[in-house]
Amino acid sequence: MSYETVPCILCNTYNFKPLFSKPSENGHLFTLVQCRHCGLEFVNPRPLYNEMHKYYKEYFSRRTDRGYNNYFSESMHREVLRLLMLNLQDLHFYDFENSLKGKKYALDIGCAAGYFVDYLKQRGWYAEGIDIAQDCIEYAQHSLGLDAYCGDFLSFQFNKRFHCITLWATIEHLHHPDRFIEKIYTLLHDNGMLYLSTCRSSMFSARMLYGRKWRYYNFPHHLYFFSYRTLAKLLQLKGFTITRFITYGSGIGKPGTVVRTLADTLAKRLYLGDMMLIAARKVV
Repeated sequence: MSYETVPCILCNTYNFKPLFSKPSENGHLFTLVQCRHCGLEFVNPRPLYNEMHKYYKEYFSRRTDRGYNNYFSESMHREVLRLLMLNLQDLHFYDFENSLKGKKYALDIGCAAGYFVDYLKQRGWYAEGIDIAQDCIEYAQHSLGLDAYCGDFLSFQFNKRFHCITLWATIEHLHHPDRFIEKIYTLLHDNGMLYLSTCRSSMFSARMLYGRKWRYYNFPHHLYFFSYRTLAKLLQLKGFTITRFITYGSGIGKPGTVVRTLADTLAKRLYLGDMMLIAARKVV
């Protein structure tokens, strides 16, 4: 394996402190660091981009604490859509959708099997998706009949601009979140919207209950851990203004239990969730 040490994407400095180290599923040890200037947390050093596929084998087909249990199943399809529709409602997406006239164009980055692309397509959008997972894109193309592309977003050439671009549970996986946001800005129409979700690293979230055992500390699948403040700084630097912020999720108790339901309800109402949703408008 080949690794690289990188500066903070917000401060462009190497002034960071190590927080703790944790092994990956195959036993490789990774260290979480925190920038001493802005507080951004990220894995450093990390595998080179072209080495990452080695950590994603069976990620969408075998249940671990780092992956899914058959992402292509109908039950998973329903669950993904259920969660996404809740997110869209919280982010006031449907109000934005209703404000658009004429053809509506959308791009889902990190689209996986294309479930969200398919949802938008059924709502009348001209929707496309892109992902680096070939098995997911083949499913999106052949099983759902979608315009989905297998490739690196940063090098892919798009022939249009979009009214809406989404990053659902994707930004934490990226080697270069700053470059992604820069390119998204260029691809959006004036006043276009970016919607994203990501795990939330904050002193005021359920994460504090678990420390290094937090459910989203999956190294090196997850490379960046944003708080609202650090994510807002990144978006502002790249030309966006946040219009909506929501948190949800606690990880407390087992799914479907009364304990989990109560904990999740309180986490959302009190802005203590360890996941966050962001709606951000392109500033012209």
